Amino acid sequence: MGVFSSKLEREVRLERMRPAQIDEAMKRRAAIYVPFGSIEFHGRQNPVGLDAIKAHEQLVGLAARVGGVVYPPVFFGAGGGHTDYAHSFMLDAEPVRKLVGQLLSRFERDGFRGAILISGHYPNKKEYLVPAVEDYLDGGGRMKVLALIENEAPGVGGDHAAKWETSFQLYLHPETVDMRALEGKPDNLGGPEERINWMKDELKSHPCYGIVGIDPRAHASAEEGKQATEKLITHLAAWLDAQGV
Repeated sequence: MGVFSSKLEREVRLERMRPAQIDEAMKRRAAIYVPFGSIEFHGRQNPVGLDAIKAHEQLVGLAARVGGVVYPPVFFGAGGGHTDYAHSFMLDAEPVRKLVGQLLSRFERDGFRGAILISGHYPNKKEYLVPAVEDYLDGGGRMKVLALIENEAPGVGGDHAAKWETSFQLYLHPETVDMRALEGKPDNLGGPEERINWMKDELKSHPCYGIVGIDPRAHASAEEGKQATEKLITHLAAWLDAQGV
């Protein structure tokens, strides 16, 4: 269980809540948070569902701090460079766009006044989240809606299965990460901020194959994940307050 989920004093995960619990939560803050992601290769050290698992636990942390409820993880990925990797299942964006638009309308009907849609799989924002929000607003939707990816928050880094995503997972769900799967010495000869692309076919035998970013073997840590998560939650809480949600 995640770092926030394991310490909840009041349930915020929608699928685990009874109607009276949901009603009570909405009296405190009528906001709903939806985590999106993908099922895709995230390096040999991380689970294939990292994107949505990560986003879900981040939003549980937000709800625990400021109120609101968290929708179950949506493991629908569209776009990106890992389409042909094993254990990676990408979808066409258009059907998902329609589903998200319908969800937003149902949330408003139920009395929610604000929604945050955060995708751990970065291409989802452009592929279907922003278009779905535009459809909803163009159709007369009245909720305040924010669609974003984590590294749009000030001071929060992002990558694919490298330093940042591995750090998030080491903090949020450490039991799902096995750093022993990344053998060998770090490749960062240019320093700790050097980003490396290990997606090339000729690197299939490399321990970091499929990773893009700063070498996680030397630079990923639970502490990095904690600090970045706190900055993200603070950013999202400020948005809710600014919108009066």
